[in-house]
Amino acid sequence: MAMAIMGIVCVAFSSMLKYVMKSTTTVRVQGEALEDSRQALMKIEEVLVHANEIRVASATCVEFATDIDQSSLYDPGGDYDGDGIPNSQDGDRDGDANLLVSATAQWRVGFNLKDDDEDGDGMIDVARRLYLSGKDVWLDTNLNESSWTSRRQRIATNVSTFTLTYFGNKANDLGRNIDSDNDGIITVREMDWVQAPAGMGNRSGGLDSANERRYVATIRTYFGMDRDHDGRNDFAVEADVYPPLLPLKSR
Repeated sequence: MAMAIMGIVCVAFSSMLKYVMKSTTTVRVQGEALEDSRQALMKIEEVLVHANEIRVASATCVEFATDIDQSSLYDPGGDYDGDGIPNSQDGDRDGDANLLVSATAQWRVGFNLKDDDEDGDGMIDVARRLYLSGKDVWLDTNLNESSWTSRRQRIATNVSTFTLTYFGNKANDLGRNIDSDNDGIITVREMDWVQAPAGMGNRSGGLDSANERRYVATIRTYFGMDRDHDGRNDFAVEADVYPPLLPLKSR
């Protein structure tokens, strides 16, 4: 009788211990996934908020241009145009805001926020890519049209879900006429589907032209972490980023 009772107690205790250990592990994994997601999201928001022109826009990759002050080669105390004003205080770092150039060269001139060649070398100062590769999210930086991957850094690991979604803004003059269903939201389909004269879409199924990408005003990032590699999200997070320079560059 005593052996039978002891056996029942041991089985019950073993089941309870197994449940407690499983619950503790689950909470620990979810906590780690939450912290990893928070750190990754902070980095993604910090990077995307500086985008001034979207050059590639897909569900798992966004490529964009940024101001030269995001370059590791940028010297805030330097003076690109030799006017005696340090770069950090100069609204036109290379002194070309009043130059008249062809339409194809417009990206090389203007005040800082519209000028992608502020050091005057004839090349795009800074381009960046945020993308998913395998189970990792990477940030890649290209300076003065050098090769990609040499400055690549990993943003997040153990990623089970990563999706980028793009939206326009009906309040902008550019997007005012393409809200075809009048719901106040400008989607990728509307950017791509509404053709001239109301829009600039080509109905290809994605944002594969520069004119279509001019509509983008918001980038939504959704990703989930799978810390224990069981094929399920341990934690998932979603955030919208509104790069303030996108409307300026797209006018």
